[in-house]
Amino acid sequence: MTTPPGPPPGADTGGRIDDRIAERRRDVRRERQLSRRRRTVATSIVVIVLAVLFAIERSPLVGLESVEIVGTERLTAEEVAAAADLELGTSTLRLRLGRVEDRVAALPLVRDVDARRIDPLRVRITVAEREPVLVARGDGEQVLVDRTGMVLEEGALEGLPTVDLGQAPPPVGERGSSRGDLDEAVRVWRGLSGPLRAEVQRYRAGRDGQLDLELRSGITVRFGRAERIDEKVRALGAVLEDVGSTRVSAIDVRAPARPAVVP
Repeated sequence: MTTPPGPPPGADTGGRIDDRIAERRRDVRRERQLSRRRRTVATSIVVIVLAVLFAIERSPLVGLESVEIVGTERLTAEEVAAAADLELGTSTLRLRLGRVEDRVAALPLVRDVDARRIDPLRVRITVAEREPVLVARGDGEQVLVDRTGMVLEEGALEGLPTVDLGQAPPPVGERGSSRGDLDEAVRVWRGLSGPLRAEVQRYRAGRDGQLDLELRSGITVRFGRAERIDEKVRALGAVLEDVGSTRVSAIDVRAPARPAVVP
C-alpha cells in the first residue's frame, strides 16, 4: 500500500488554509447580506400590500351602496333597516352579516332572517315574519301572539280567536311563563285538529290553568289543563259527531275516557 505523497518540503500550507478561511468568511457575509435583502424586500412588500388594502378599505370604491329589504308585511322596511344598523358608505370589507342577522332577529315579529351580498356593494336582507294566531287579553290590554306563544305586538286582528287571561299578557317580545295561562292556551291551540281549531273562537283561562273553549256554535268545552291533549281532542270530536244538531250547552272532556254532555 502506497502512501499519497505529501506536500513538498518547504511548501506554504498555512497560506492556502488562510485563503480558504477568508473565502468562507466572504461567502458567509454575502449570504447574510442576501438574507437581509430578502427580508427587507419581503417586509416592504407586506407593508405596501397593507397600505394598499388600508387605502382600498377607506376608499369609496368599496362603500356600501344600498340595502334591499324584502319579506316584510307587518314590519316596515325602515324598522328592519334600523335594526340592521348598516350605514351606507360603510366599507363592505368590514361587514359582519352574521351580526346583522342577530340584530334583525331580535325584533319580536321576525321568525327568520337571511342577510347576504347580492354583489360586492349591495346587501339584501330577507325577513320571514312571525304570524299572529291568537289575541291574548287581560287587565285591559290585548296583544297578538304567534304559535310559539311569543307576544308580537300590541293590538288585535279581526277573525283571530281570543285568549281571556286572568292577568295582563306578557310584554311584547316575551312569552308566557311555562304552564301559565297563555302557555296553556297556546299548547291547546297547537294540539287541536284543523277543523276543531277553526271552531274555537275563545279560550278562557280559569283557576289553576283550567281552560274552557268557546265554540262558534255557542257550546262551551271544559277542556281543563293542557294535558292528554290528543285524547281530549279525540273525545271532543266523537261527542260533537254524536250530538250532531242536538243543542247542548257544554261538553266536558277533562276526563277524556268519560266525556260528559251538559244539555
